[in-house]
Amino acid sequence: MANKMRNCPECGRLFIDTGAGMCSDCVAEEEKKELIVSSYLRDNPGSTIKQIYEATGIKEKTIMRMIRAGRFIGKGAITYPCERCGEFISEGRYCVKCTQELQNDIKKMSDVMNKKQQKTRDSKLDSRGMYSK
Repeated sequence: MANKMRNCPECGRLFIDTGAGMCSDCVAEEEKKELIVSSYLRDNPGSTIKQIYEATGIKEKTIMRMIRAGRFIGKGAITYPCERCGEFISEGRYCVKCTQELQNDIKKMSDVMNKKQQKTRDSKLDSRGMYSK
């Protein structure tokens, strides 16, 4: 994969992206923040993102990015709100209930689409032939 010139999502400076997604200065800064959060979690396992933010001053967005990157595995469960209902979870984007509901919705939509496609295929088969009815 070729390296691309991009603007850093944190500071806005132009940089060559080598896979970190941020400029080297912001990566170094985030590593410092990670140490602060890790230290806080060692002393306060099971903290919420809001509690971590209030204690450290590190943006919730930054903490979420670190969690999604898997940086705090084994350092005490961190809880954050489900993106759909707000229930506190410790992994993924959705709680178990919302995940199940979304899967059910997807299955229903898939069934509807399959029925429509079958109907279309059936109607095309009925209209084949040399003579019209």
